[in-house]
Amino acid sequence: MGDGIYLAGAAMLSQQIRQEAMVHNLANASTPGYKAARLFAKALEDVEGSVEAMRDAERGQEVYIDFSQGSVQRTGRELDFALDGDGFFVVDTPEGERFARDGSFSLDIDGRLVNHAGFPVLTDMGPVVLDDESSPGPVNVNEDGEIFMGDRLMGKLMIRHFVSLEDLQRTAPGLFGPGPGRHLQESEPSAKVRQGCLEESNALAMDEMIRMISEFKKYEASHKMVQMQDGALRQAINDLISR
Repeated sequence: MGDGIYLAGAAMLSQQIRQEAMVHNLANASTPGYKAARLFAKALEDVEGSVEAMRDAERGQEVYIDFSQGSVQRTGRELDFALDGDGFFVVDTPEGERFARDGSFSLDIDGRLVNHAGFPVLTDMGPVVLDDESSPGPVNVNEDGEIFMGDRLMGKLMIRHFVSLEDLQRTAPGLFGPGPGRHLQESEPSAKVRQGCLEESNALAMDEMIRMISEFKKYEASHKMVQMQDGALRQAINDLISR
């Protein structure tokens, strides 16, 4: 009987972690380039009667990042870029290079191309300055990531991809970097750059709402199971005392 309480409790902990991931996904359903958090749930059949066993089950629920591509939508904005295919933009941060799918870029006060957090977007020539009086004209970027101002080549967007995306973790909103102790092995990116477009979040609001409702119902069922087991245990104890 006691094991039943701990098994139901472990299920509640797992469902709570799922709910937290889905709440985060729902909050970012309209964030360009956002990659959804998913949960790889460890089987709970091995949970046996102790609080520590429940905590072990909770720690066994692993959140991972779903790197599947979101839909590409046209915005018409000159400094919006989407990656169609596998790869990441590279930005320069105080912690080193970080990788992004969100291509909603702008120019800082120095005319450098930067991401939403103000970090320079890297090209094969380093950060690129696009507010340049010596090269007037519109900014044009081809599908290979080459940046032109008028007829002048300003650099080529640095795009990277990795053999194992499991080695990446979120390091800041919209940015990814190597996980602890992980070495990123590069592979050939297949992405094509689409100027005037943005990749939408791959967390769809309706899907996340449906998942949340389903998980909430499972949580309620587990909670009722805990209450039933607790009631039966109390009754058994009272029966023993009254003898």
